[in-house]
Amino acid sequence: MDLEEFLKAIPKAELHVHLTGSVFPKTLEELAQKHHVKLPEYQSIEDLYDRSEFKSILPMLKVAVSVMQDPSDFSRIVYETMREAAQNGVRYREIFWNPTDHQNVPDFQYRNAMEGIIEGLKNAENDFGIVGRMIPSINREESAQLAVDLVTLVLENPFEEVIGLGMDYLETGHPPEKFWKAYQIAGEGGLHLTAHAGEFGEPWNNVETSLDLLKCERIDHGYTIVDNPELIQRCIDQDVVFTVVPSNSYYSRTLRKEDWPYQHPIYQMGRLGLNIFPNSDDPPLHHTNPGQCYVDMVRKFDYSIDDIRQFIIHSINASFVDEPTKKTWRREWLAEFDELRKSLKSEQFN
Repeated sequence: MDLEEFLKAIPKAELHVHLTGSVFPKTLEELAQKHHVKLPEYQSIEDLYDRSEFKSILPMLKVAVSVMQDPSDFSRIVYETMREAAQNGVRYREIFWNPTDHQNVPDFQYRNAMEGIIEGLKNAENDFGIVGRMIPSINREESAQLAVDLVTLVLENPFEEVIGLGMDYLETGHPPEKFWKAYQIAGEGGLHLTAHAGEFGEPWNNVETSLDLLKCERIDHGYTIVDNPELIQRCIDQDVVFTVVPSNSYYSRTLRKEDWPYQHPIYQMGRLGLNIFPNSDDPPLHHTNPGQCYVDMVRKFDYSIDDIRQFIIHSINASFVDEPTKKTWRREWLAEFDELRKSLKSEQFN
C-alpha cells in the first residue's frame, strides 16, 4: 500500500464541509436543466469550478443554491458527497448548511429540505456505512436578526440529525460578536457550537471572541491564532480543536511561493502544539477530497505518519457525539490505523 492509498483508507471523521460547496459539476448541470436555471456561460461545466489565480468560490455557492429547489435535490447532493467521503475513509461527518441562503428560492421550506437531507444521509449510511449529521450555519454577511430567526427556526423544528450551530462566509467586516445573541439562544437550546474564525487574515481576537463570547466548543480555521502565544497556550491547555483546510487559498495568495508552506499557519499550528486535523471544506470547488487533505498534510506541510495518527484522534475528540462513542472510535479506528500502517511500503516520504 502506498502513501496515498493508506491516507485514503484510514478511518477518520470530517467536521468541516459545506453542503452547498459539495455539489459536483455534473449534478449542478443536471439540476440546472431540471429547474430551468440559467448558469453562467461555460464551454465545459468544469469551467465554473476553475480556481486558477485563486478565484473566490463564494459566487459559485450562490449558483449552487439556485439549483437546490426540492427535497430530492438535497437528497441527491447529500448522498453523492457522502459516497465520496466514505470512499476516502470518512466514517462520521458533520456538514454545514446555510438554510437562509435559500430564502429567495420559490416555495423553499426548511422542514422539506431537511427531509430530503435526512433521506440522503440515511441512504448513504445504509449503502456505505458512513454516519452524517447537520450543522445549520449562519451566513455572517447577513443580519444579526436573520441569524436569530435561523436559530429559532431550527429549534422549533427539531431533527435528531441536527446537532449544532456554525457560522461561515466572509469574515472580513463581520466579526463573531455580531451574532452573540443567536449563539446564546442556540446554546440554551442544546445545540453544539462552532464558528469560522481567523480565516481570511482576520485578527486572532475573532478566535478569542468565538471561544469566550459565543462559547464555541471548537474553531473552524483559526489560523491567526499563531499571532498570539498566550491564546495558543490557552487553547493547548483547554484541548481546543481546530478544523483546518489545506486547500484554503488565502495564504497561497498572500505568502511568497518560496515561503509557502513553511510560513503557512497550518504548518505552524501543529508544531506549536495546537490540536488540528485536515478537512475538505468545499471538495469539488477546492478540487480535493477528504483523503487528499491528509495527503496534503504530509506532502505539503511535512507532517509525519505519527502526526496523522494524532489528527485522527483530534477528529474524534472534536466530534459532537457522546463520550462513549468517542471512546469506541478511538479504540477501533486506531487499531485499524495501526494495522493498515503495517502494510505501508515505506515511511520515507520526503
